Formats: sequence, C-alpha cells, structure tokens
Amino acid sequence: MNVLDYDVCAFSDNGQYMAAALSNRFIIKKHPFTGLHNTAAAVHAIDCLQWNVTSDLVLCTQLGKGVLQVYDMCSKNWKCTLTSGYFKFIAAQWIGRGKILLTLEFHVALGIFDIFTKSIMYIEVPKPIWPCVLFDNDGTHMFVVSKLNGYEKLLMLRSKNLDRIIYIQDIVGTCDGLNKSPDNRFLCVFNKQKLAIFNFLSGNIIGSVENLYLNTVSWAPNGEYLALGCSLGKIVVLASSNEFNVEIKLCRYSENKDYNFFMECNQVLIRTKPSENFINNVPTKIASIMWSFDSNYLSTYEVDSTFLCIWKNYKLICAVEFSSTIKHMQWCQSENKLSVVFGTNLIFFWSSKHIPKFLKSPKFVDGTCLLISNVSWSFNNRDMILTDGKKCLLFTI
Repeated sequence: MNVLDYDVCAFSDNGQYMAAALSNRFIIKKHPFTGLHNTAAAVHAIDCLQWNVTSDLVLCTQLGKGVLQVYDMCSKNWKCTLTSGYFKFIAAQWIGRGKILLTLEFHVALGIFDIFTKSIMYIEVPKPIWPCVLFDNDGTHMFVVSKLNGYEKLLMLRSKNLDRIIYIQDIVGTCDGLNKSPDNRFLCVFNKQKLAIFNFLSGNIIGSVENLYLNTVSWAPNGEYLALGCSLGKIVVLASSNEFNVEIKLCRYSENKDYNFFMECNQVLIRTKPSENFINNVPTKIASIMWSFDSNYLSTYEVDSTFLCIWKNYKLICAVEFSSTIKHMQWCQSENKLSVVFGTNLIFFWSSKHIPKFLKSPKFVDGTCLLISNVSWSFNNRDMILTDGKKCLLFTI
C-alpha cells in the first residue's frame, strides 16, 4: 500500500506520471509513484493541477494570486509564467496540447494563451451564458452560447473567425449547458425542459427531446449513446443509431426482480433482499450518471441519496444502500471497475467479475482518517487519488 499526503494531485492521461503539490512545492512522481522524479518551486501555493493531452506539460494554477505556471516535462523546468492584469483569471483549462483557455473576471472576455508563442488572443463575447464555451479535442473549433439582442445564439468560431450562428432560442429556448461527445461528432444544447443534438461541425440539428425535467447529461465513451438524468429518478438513453430518438427509459422503482442488492451495515456489505427503503422510497432527480469505459454499464445515483444503481443492457443488475449520502463515483479508464465514496473512510468497489467490497482509506501520519468526497483512477487501474476537498491521498490497491 502506497500512501502519500498532498494538497492537490493529478494523474497524467498516459498513466505514467502523477503531479502533486504541497503549498508551492511542485512534485512529479513516475509510476509506480514511489520516489520523486522531479521537483520545483512555484511562485505561490498551487490550488489546481492539469495535464495536457500529451502528458508533457502541467498547468499549475494559483488563481487567488492571479498567476498561472506551466511545467515542461522535457526541460524539467517551468516553461512559462502568466500573471493576470486588470481582470483576474477565474478559470483556466487546456485546449489541445499547447493552448490554455482563460476565463476572465465577470466573463468580460475569453483569452486563449499559446504557450509556445507566448501570445494571448482575446475573444470578446457579448453576454456569454454560463457554461459559455466548448472546444473540440484539438482546440480548432469553439462553440460559445451568447445572448444577443435578447436571443440566445450558438456561435461557432475557428480562431477569431465566426463560421456559423445557430439560433437556439427557437430550438430549446434558454440554454443551461453544452456537452460534446468524446469523438467530436455531436454537440448537445439543453435546459431543464428541452435538449437538442447537433452535428458538431456542420451545425445541423439531428434530434431533440422535450419535457425532460433534465438535471444531468452523460455521453458514452464511444459517442454512440447519450444518457439523460431526469426527475423522479428517471434515466433516458438516446442512441445515435436511432437518430437520437429515445432508445429506452430506466427507473429503479419499475424494477423489482433479477438484481443483486447489498446493504452497508457497520462498514460491512451484506447481500440481502431489497430493503423497503429502496422499493418504497420515492426517487428524486438523478444527480450523476457515469458510463463504464466500454460503454456497456451505467452507474447512477440520485440527489441526496444513499442508493447506487448499476445497469447493463438497460436492466438493473446491482443496487447498494450506503449508510450516508453518496458523494462521488468513478469508473476505471480501461477496466469495468467502479469506485464510490460517500463521506466516510470507506471506498466501495464493484466489477463485472467480483463480488462488491469495501476498502478502508489509510490514515494520515497523525492517525486521523480521510472522509472521502472524491476519487480518481490512474490508467493502470491500481492507483487512486482520494480527497476530502482539502487534502489528498495517493492510494494503491
């Protein structure tokens, strides 16, 4: 068991490295994440770490101080440092390999910083709607929802050039969010009542759904399916092969047989018959939907709920009742293995090959426990980052 205590940390996409920070001390660890690989001193205490898609650059943000730094894995040193001016940075994220999207205070403008040319291009967006911007994987095309003359429009830009304006006001009305399929083929625009799906590049509308009472959306990793989390615990699945018409509707209260049920009792999982709480409890709106890496499994839970549901082929195959409200769940990136945390020192594991089980988070050096609120997997399916929102643990199973 490998246990390390950090303020923030993040795995690289290729699974070979982990970036971590203790105050302003920046640390790189190489798999199996034991000894130090590289270290450096940042200008200020680091509050967030992000790897680029090629895992050779790390973005270190110190938003409270208005400073961004990029660490170069090749030169083993800081590649650049960027300090905000009159308007502070309120968010920063990678676009492709070498550009960073900067959201400025009050959403006055968006800035795109090229770390290789050390130049910034500002894009003024009148009255952008949050979340207002979405890029394709290589950072070539950008979609922005903006309110112009009282109407909400979807703007498609290539660099600074405006390619297309889509009047989404007449399609879905007001916009609550954008979501892109992982393969860059589709884009969905939605609010609580309506959702529309567009071809990502042509802008042509493919399908739409109404009267959803929508709370969350989730694309399958293969881009073939879109799952919608709605009120009363309903999950609606749309399929690209069906022109994104409704493929199936799922809801746990309509299922009453042929699934495994487990209950937590004194930090132990007990296989039993479904509890009355699970059967008779009125479902609330879906809080989170996640797909397995091969798009064959769905895991869901509701808002402020202790119930986890796992689905396969549109059937409920496993349900779990925890002792406290679920905080977060995450599937492995290359294996059908699910982890769930719920504000205790326990981590729930489920896989298609094994009986569900609990593992306890290791303790800190002072003997205190980490009450886990979030978990993320490395690509190797053995290492995890556990966090309570303030401190992080690297945990190897």
